[in-house]
Amino acid sequence: MAISALRRRLNALPSQPFFTHYEGDARIELSAVTFANWVDKTCNMLEDMGVDAGEVVQLDVARSHPGHWVTMVWVAACWQRGCTVSLTEDDTAALVVQGPGSLSDGRLTVACSLHPLGLGFPVVPAGCSDYAEVLAQPDDHVAEPVTPENVAVTPDVTFEDLRQVTPRAERLLATDPAPGWHTIRDLLVAPLLGNGSTVVVVEATEEHIERIRAQEHAEIG
Repeated sequence: MAISALRRRLNALPSQPFFTHYEGDARIELSAVTFANWVDKTCNMLEDMGVDAGEVVQLDVARSHPGHWVTMVWVAACWQRGCTVSLTEDDTAALVVQGPGSLSDGRLTVACSLHPLGLGFPVVPAGCSDYAEVLAQPDDHVAEPVTPENVAVTPDVTFEDLRQVTPRAERLLATDPAPGWHTIRDLLVAPLLGNGSTVVVVEATEEHIERIRAQEHAEIG
């Protein structure tokens, strides 16, 4: 499954680039070690907020910023915590995770600034917890057990479906990814299973994209 694949990636290629994100003048690159560290911290934040294995987490940030590294960390953290990711409105969700412009509807909500370095908001949105609080969390978290039939992404993507994703060994460049399971599959799960890596470029000209592709030695997906 995807989380055990992340652990294998840590053993095989701990320091090589795993996920690289470009937006405007900002570039952030996460190795497997760094990505897993963010995942562990986020899992501990979920636990501290009372989100238990088997519960649903509504990732609004995956709709507003589907290719962001923070989005992918949240997806992996939910799975490691044994939770189900919802990419749509879900009244049963134990937690809502939003990006900039967050607006709590009274439910437990985490707001993510999406600062390239993970920094917080100057003023935290009302009714929300700042994702930057995750930096104070411990670095280790043991994955919760899940069965192959457990739902990883609503409505019907199971943890067995994650295991069946075609592995990718190449370094893939994706531009302006669209929301949906297919983006999570292609940019997160496939490279975890195949020891590949991902470069995401948002709102760039074709000339800039080509420069990045050459610089990153990536294939355009």
